[in-house]
Amino acid sequence: MEHERIHTLMMDALDGELAAEAQTELESHLRACPACRQEWHAILAIDTLFRQAPMLSPAAGFTQRTVAMLPNRRARLWAISIIYVLLLLSGILPIVLVVWAANTVVPVISEPAFVDSVQQVWSQAVRLAGVVSSALFKGLGELIVQQPAIVGWLLVLAGMVFVWNGVYRQLVSQPTAVSVRGNS
Repeated sequence: MEHERIHTLMMDALDGELAAEAQTELESHLRACPACRQEWHAILAIDTLFRQAPMLSPAAGFTQRTVAMLPNRRARLWAISIIYVLLLLSGILPIVLVVWAANTVVPVISEPAFVDSVQQVWSQAVRLAGVVSSALFKGLGELIVQQPAIVGWLLVLAGMVFVWNGVYRQLVSQPTAVSVRGNS
């Protein structure tokens, strides 16, 4: 609830409508809360970008040229009709395919010979996966036994990742000067 109020104070400060006592409250909260301080800096950066960006407007005669390029009513109706027919056909096509599959494929699948062959293929695939995984683990074990330095280097690399992650977090979370934009 407090952070919602601080967010409201940030928006008022951004608009230059913050009273002196509220500005003091905002500054003290920003000093104490790193998350709100980071959000405040992000809001200020975005506001600065928006204020520095040039105002764009369409070229002269843009509306007239765009309206002139629109297709006439008859062509638009034909295009819409074609799209609706294509959508209707795309909805009917899956239904036709399901009916065809039900009439031709289901009798073949339900035969006992087909079910037995699928079970055999499945059991062979599971057996093959077991042999491959067993060979991979056995090879990995032999590699570790023959080259223990590889495991050491992997542990050193993992340690370096954790150390630099801590350094990065320390650098990011260091407090910076708090500034609240006044009336602008």
